[in-house]
Amino acid sequence: MINLVKAYCSVILLFFASCVVAQPLYKSVNEQGEVTFSDSPLPNAVEVQEIEVQPGPSEAQQRESAERLKRIESQANDLSSANADRAQQRKDAQQTAQQQEKDNEVQPITGYNDNYNYPNRPVYPPVVRPPVRPEHPINPGGPGRPVQLPAAPIRSPGR
Repeated sequence: MINLVKAYCSVILLFFASCVVAQPLYKSVNEQGEVTFSDSPLPNAVEVQEIEVQPGPSEAQQRESAERLKRIESQANDLSSANADRAQQRKDAQQTAQQQEKDNEVQPITGYNDNYNYPNRPVYPPVVRPPVRPEHPINPGGPGRPVQLPAAPIRSPGR
């Protein structure tokens, strides 16, 4: 859109600039009936007609046209940036909405565990403890070096 406005305005300025210099314009028709437009009459022309050209715009009109072109370009640039901002805002809003939909999505129950069929209770690994050994009647500290009993004379029961 901006390029179209620039092209349109530049064609208008070129047209006005070419018309500033007022030179005579001649329409010449030769013997074969061919029509030629030029700034001087053709010597072998059967019919020559001088065409009046409207004068071009004044200096003030040219300045006003250039200022109008600058205003139009400025407005086009402002609108273009505003459109880009709105497009970015729409894109951000769409991404935010998608994220909210994803966050609000209900997670399905994946299954039950062995905790009385209550859903989604954490399953902890079983606690493994070393086996408990009963205390030794002679050596309460547990197995280890055998204890040597004190030496005593062996007595027979009847003596």
